Amino acid sequence: MKKIFYLIGLILCSTIAHSQKNITQLANINYGYQLAGCWHYVDSTGHEFAIVGTYHGVSIIDMANPANPIIVDSTPGTPSIWREVKVWGKYAYVSTEGYDTTGVLNGIQIIDLSNLPGPVTYKFYKGDGAIANQLTRAHTVTVDNGYLYISGSQLFGGGILICGLNDPWNPEYVSSYSNFYVHDCILKNDTIWSSEIWAGQFSAIDITNKANPVLLQSQLTPSLFNHNGWFNNAGNVFFTTDEKPSAPLAAYDVSDLQNIKLLDTYLSETAPVGEVHNVRVLNDFLVNANYASHISIVDAQYPDNLVETAHFPMGGGALSWDADPYLPSGVVIATNMSTGFFVFDVNYVRACYLEGNVKDSLTGISLLNAKVFIKSLAKLDSTNLTGDYKTGVADAGLYDVEFSYPGYQTYTATNISLTTGVKTILNVALLPNNFSIPDNSGCNNLRVVYQNALGLLTIDKENCNKTQIGNLQIVDASGRLVYSNIESLDDNKIVLPLSKGVYFYSILNENNELLSNGNFSVLK
Repeated sequence: MKKIFYLIGLILCSTIAHSQKNITQLANINYGYQLAGCWHYVDSTGHEFAIVGTYHGVSIIDMANPANPIIVDSTPGTPSIWREVKVWGKYAYVSTEGYDTTGVLNGIQIIDLSNLPGPVTYKFYKGDGAIANQLTRAHTVTVDNGYLYISGSQLFGGGILICGLNDPWNPEYVSSYSNFYVHDCILKNDTIWSSEIWAGQFSAIDITNKANPVLLQSQLTPSLFNHNGWFNNAGNVFFTTDEKPSAPLAAYDVSDLQNIKLLDTYLSETAPVGEVHNVRVLNDFLVNANYASHISIVDAQYPDNLVETAHFPMGGGALSWDADPYLPSGVVIATNMSTGFFVFDVNYVRACYLEGNVKDSLTGISLLNAKVFIKSLAKLDSTNLTGDYKTGVADAGLYDVEFSYPGYQTYTATNISLTTGVKTILNVALLPNNFSIPDNSGCNNLRVVYQNALGLLTIDKENCNKTQIGNLQIVDASGRLVYSNIESLDDNKIVLPLSKGVYFYSILNENNELLSNGNFSVLK
């Protein structure tokens, strides 16, 4: 559904901090020390658990009652602020950058979860075969379709180790990808999508043959420090994060690897300096754990128009490390480095989308970087090369939208109705600052005729019974302004030699109201 407006005007924008919106805290466990990554485990009866990386190891939380989560067990690990967790079947796989000088707690920790909520058992995988007993540390782990992918280890330049999980308790090393250091990765079918933080890019790697990974394509990210990535539901858009202050999350169309396209970027409205640390996707909503101690939800149904619709400040000012929205109960679990483990109930709502075009009212030329400002929210956007803008708000209502551009008169469109899940189209034509002519109300049915034999323009005025004037603007087919002058509208004849071609005219009054427009042809 679309609502369409066509107005003459201009907009300017900024960001504003908001309090809690569309997210309710159900529970919080403050450990008193730092937490890192988290993931979920669901047993065969539907019993839910959270698996949480802590400074001292792994904490396992019974989530049977999300409002009253209970720590039921823990496993030791090398003390470290870095710890990531993923689950395959009944097993959790845990990585850390920490290094145990005794060699006891090194490698990838494997935890057998099958006895929960009773005690768990665990061991450490330190490599087998060609890497036997060589694996001591790694940054992240990924599991998919019976394989374990270990990223950022001390082996092979910190690339990816690929291990089979025919026996989940005893991984078997298959091969490695070592073109670049890999901070994190995600799988889509037979392709690894790697976040190569030091190279400032993500890459697509073909692993149809797991023993021979082949690099297909790489793409630089906006702030050249790609931390992680995730796919939309359709699998054709890849969302990336860059771990630098004020670095935006980015959406890329990756349907054609030879023509990867940046669609949009997002910075938190709550804390723009707090970039997204990890992004996950659920039903085309981005679930973001952010720096500046908060989480946010972004509507990514239209990945070329990312709109924040929910957020929650977690306190403490530290990094919100991770957020996992994939428990069957629908709750979101999240970790914060200073304020602990959280359980949230999220109200996933679609945004109210506002899109349109901004151009010069006299020439029709698109205006690049015109500012679009939703005034009550201090929300800023700007136009692209073709004069298009795309923005939106979380809450339905009436909004005043201001449009501005250097050298043009600012225009405010008032009481624009924005509706949840609806694209409202608001096209704007801005008037140059020096435009001012007398009022010509009551004059219509104007048209411009070019007399080829005489090289004369004639303004025909059928329904004007008094002498009036108007601003006549003429552009050629390329958009170049060839004539601009205030003219009498009483069948005024204008000597104007023009080259052969098609020309477009506009006649406006002092209020920028369009009296007439059209085109004529020069034949000689």
